[in-house]
Amino acid sequence: MDTRQPSPDTQVIPEAWHVLVCGLPIVGDSVTLSDSLSIRRLVSRLSVFDLAAVGAVGFREWSVLEPLAPGATYEIVSVLTPPKSAGYDPLNQCWLVSTLLVLRGFAKHICPAVSAYSWNLIAGHQIQSAPSFRAQLARDGVEKAVFQPDRSLPQFRGGLLDYHLSLLLPRDLKDVSFDSSEAHWISEHLNKFESLASSDERFRFALEACVDWRYAKDSRAAISRLWAGIESLFGIAAELVYRISLFGSVGLAERGPSRLDAFRRIKASYGIRSKAVHGEPLSEEKLVIGMYEAFDILRALLLNCVSKGAVPSEEDLYHDLLC
Repeated sequence: MDTRQPSPDTQVIPEAWHVLVCGLPIVGDSVTLSDSLSIRRLVSRLSVFDLAAVGAVGFREWSVLEPLAPGATYEIVSVLTPPKSAGYDPLNQCWLVSTLLVLRGFAKHICPAVSAYSWNLIAGHQIQSAPSFRAQLARDGVEKAVFQPDRSLPQFRGGLLDYHLSLLLPRDLKDVSFDSSEAHWISEHLNKFESLASSDERFRFALEACVDWRYAKDSRAAISRLWAGIESLFGIAAELVYRISLFGSVGLAERGPSRLDAFRRIKASYGIRSKAVHGEPLSEEKLVIGMYEAFDILRALLLNCVSKGAVPSEEDLYHDLLC
């Protein structure tokens, strides 16, 4: 997520950032993840007329969101709290929640825009303000009703974040809606996840790769990005294929036949990676399979790090292998 701070506006001092979520299946109304983070359902459908209304009060890029509006289901709300000595600021904490959703299997969603006030104030605005508009139309005429409406949205502060009309998707997407059990898992792991992402460069780089490969222009580029994330977790410079396959198998499976299968699987996937990034001929089917495998491997390794609360060191990995 591009989390550049929206341009300042002296008329609006936000109390929270509200990040629009598109493509996340609906099941509940609102879930609390921490003292300052929550996910809220959009009560009304976000229409192009609602977007035009917020465009009239300062959201210059409103028309860009029109193709995504039908898929808008939730907002991630991050309350502005006093700055922490370490960790992520409130807007970037929304990105952390989005990445956890990807790791948990909700990879179809994107977060295209942010607002200083709730998207629930925007969604349904056109319908809710219709009676006021008709009354003003009869009283003051068309020009004043259109350009100086009695009921308009507050001055907008916010902007675009990640805007993508197409995504490359993993093969194993959850076919259930985001529910309280998923929210509980995120809430339970959020502090540890933030600490790890803010303190370990290897983890953060791998995490970014696990999310933004979806925006790659083709499967070769996606494979390259995913494997860059996998390699960053190990920091290996010699005997690359063998050691990544060996160490990766530790994070994917328990000792025994399943770990041996994981070793072979990673080694085969790395073989596709090498051919893909060096431009060697590969069928589209093999490239897509290689992309799927790379995401599955990276996702499993990251979840293992989250579970342990750390990126395993080389010594940790040798211990798990040999002791």
